[in-house]
Amino acid sequence: MNISEKAQRGLPRLSERWAKYGLRGLAVAAALASATLAARAEVFPSRNIRLVVPFAAGGTVDLFARLVATEMGKSLGQSVVVENIPGAGGVIGTTNVSRAAPDGYSLCFCASGSTMLLPLMDSKVSYKIPEDLPPVGHVLRIEQTIIVNTKKGPNDLAGLVAKARANPGAMFYATPGLGTSNHLAGELLKIAAKIDVRAVHYRGESAAVLDLLSGQLDYMVASMSFAEPYSRAGELQVLALTGPSRWPNNANIPTIAESGYPGFDATTQIGLHASKGTPRDRIEVINGAMNKALQSVELREKFALGGATPQGGSVDDYAKFLQAETAKWDKVVQQAGIKLD
Repeated sequence: MNISEKAQRGLPRLSERWAKYGLRGLAVAAALASATLAARAEVFPSRNIRLVVPFAAGGTVDLFARLVATEMGKSLGQSVVVENIPGAGGVIGTTNVSRAAPDGYSLCFCASGSTMLLPLMDSKVSYKIPEDLPPVGHVLRIEQTIIVNTKKGPNDLAGLVAKARANPGAMFYATPGLGTSNHLAGELLKIAAKIDVRAVHYRGESAAVLDLLSGQLDYMVASMSFAEPYSRAGELQVLALTGPSRWPNNANIPTIAESGYPGFDATTQIGLHASKGTPRDRIEVINGAMNKALQSVELREKFALGGATPQGGSVDDYAKFLQAETAKWDKVVQQAGIKLD
């Protein structure tokens, strides 16, 4: 992949920011010690924890958050209470957590769109990871798909790419919004497959699918949970998955990576983040509760029904993952020329 000079100049900035985070973590904690001494002295947690979902109640992310919150509360001995603060693609709720008291009692059930992607595309976003939203743990990834109208076709990814190459600039794909992880997945496919197609942005997947069903669009990047009912009904066909592996519930659908584009991986990531300055020992407590929650058989079954794969791992595992993902998507944003401000 050819990267512009602008993108190359952007990489040191990202790397330096993460390096500073790693080197200065203890120093920052020491600087905040006087303000958090009393908080550190108490048994944590000693009261309810607020889990902010930066999206409206009733959606897929909200459902997952409530499942995780219930299970985490069992091991923490305190309730984890979900609070929905929607708006601006997740920015309002995420900002709320970044500015909350650094005591571990405010967490964000954050999607990669608001934590990683929007700060890369919009200079007005006031927070950055990891410094303003310390990583706590990697909760899950939401599988995405490339779907087409069954009547319109084509019936595989190779056919879609061939059609796009034969008609440069004439094909359109739908996303549930400018700058969303679906949009970035679509742009990554454009780069990997070397095709010239145009993105059409809607306010959500439900609005976009109407034009796909009517034949006005050529394909759509949609979450697995959204695409599956239409696929079962025979109205839409799933050509490929954007993630690194096949979906166990429908193992006949190939990934983009195995369809001629090795290493392709573009899924929506969900993680827990704390407010700026939250003590590391409290972050570790929450991480432990998250990992225990993800072992719940009931939770994992409901994740699977919703098109999600549990992740888990240490605080540092998640921090390293975020660093690599941020660098990857910065290249895509720069090459695609996506700006929201």
